[in-house]
Amino acid sequence: MKKSFEIESDCLDIVKRLKSIDKDYFVVYNLQKQAFELHSHAQRITYCLTFPYETLDERAIVLTLKTRVQNSDALFAEMEADNERLRQAKIAQVFNDFKEKLYDS
Repeated sequence: MKKSFEIESDCLDIVKRLKSIDKDYFVVYNLQKQAFELHSHAQRITYCLTFPYETLDERAIVLTLKTRVQNSDALFAEMEADNERLRQAKIAQVFNDFKEKLYDS
């Protein structure tokens, strides 16, 4: 039984637009995961990523551009900033919980 099939074209030209980013890109639909995947002929193992969307649309282009190796420094910096924001929020929450318990006593 076939596990996936290549998407050669679509009504929004997403596949064509992905190929304009990198000529080696191609999109498959994984039947087991029921998800669209980005692959590249330039890699020995072609898999790049699974799109977390039910439909193939503009978000696939944005995610592909965001996750390219050329953008890795910016992506890591964004992840670090998000992690720091979450850490600060957690510290503030613990402090607020402590104050509430202190004043309730």
